[in-house]
Amino acid sequence: MLWALAGSPSCTKSDSAPAKDEGGSKASLEADDGTPAAAAEATPALPEAQGVLDRATEAMGGKAAIARVQSFHYRGTIDMVGHNIHGDLEIWWEAGDFYMEQKVPGIGTMRAGKRGDEIWAEDPIHGRRRLFGVEAEQHAWASSVLLAAEWKRYFERAQTVAERTVDGKRIYDVRLESGSGLEVVMSFDAESGLQVGQGFEQVTPMGKQPFEVRFEDYRDVDGIKLAYRQVIDAKIQQVVQEITEVEINPAIDESRFAMPRGEGVDVVVAPDAPPEDAPENGAEPGPS
Repeated sequence: MLWALAGSPSCTKSDSAPAKDEGGSKASLEADDGTPAAAAEATPALPEAQGVLDRATEAMGGKAAIARVQSFHYRGTIDMVGHNIHGDLEIWWEAGDFYMEQKVPGIGTMRAGKRGDEIWAEDPIHGRRRLFGVEAEQHAWASSVLLAAEWKRYFERAQTVAERTVDGKRIYDVRLESGSGLEVVMSFDAESGLQVGQGFEQVTPMGKQPFEVRFEDYRDVDGIKLAYRQVIDAKIQQVVQEITEVEINPAIDESRFAMPRGEGVDVVVAPDAPPEDAPENGAEPGPS
């Protein structure tokens, strides 16, 4: 899950390709048995994306264990690397709906939530907004307990696009594509099957911003594996999120997921929402 909605595979480039034999000798053109070098040294076919995603699901605990997670609550910390800025993170999730709150001294409080079809966000710069279009779409898939297991709910196509070597480990990159044009690249350890990264361009009111995230420190929690540490690279800033406390299947007050109304703050519409859908002063959008 990418709760900071800031994130994905921040991996290094794969090993360089073998150097070419500029001399054009027969040895460079044929294998020992006379097979053309192009055939003898052909890159093995990449594994099917669905197989990589299925293996990731099993590595996380399996579909049955994941299906038992009906709700969760966790607390964590946020550190902005190099700036001595620290904050707290708390998230509640139930059946696809969620509420997330980040408190960072000197910056302020950032909140986001989803209840049914209504997705919203609030921060010190843009205020409180109901989200629409691709911005809402990104928040929706980011709330998935395990995107590898239910990617078809949010995306139309999956393709394995690369095999790389990072720190001596083989990594498979799987690209997910939605009908709206959104793309997410998920990276998996070829040996363990666990997801090690994720990357995409986050859509914001100020445009698109590339993010990369590393998932580290996996631990077993009630039969599933959770990455307790996420290292988020936003190019101009690196942020580290760490889980400090987890509750699986706690009772949750669903009212906390809903977008707050009133409180002296007008609700504004996201830039890509149709004009006729624009809510005014926290009112619900009119019929289309």
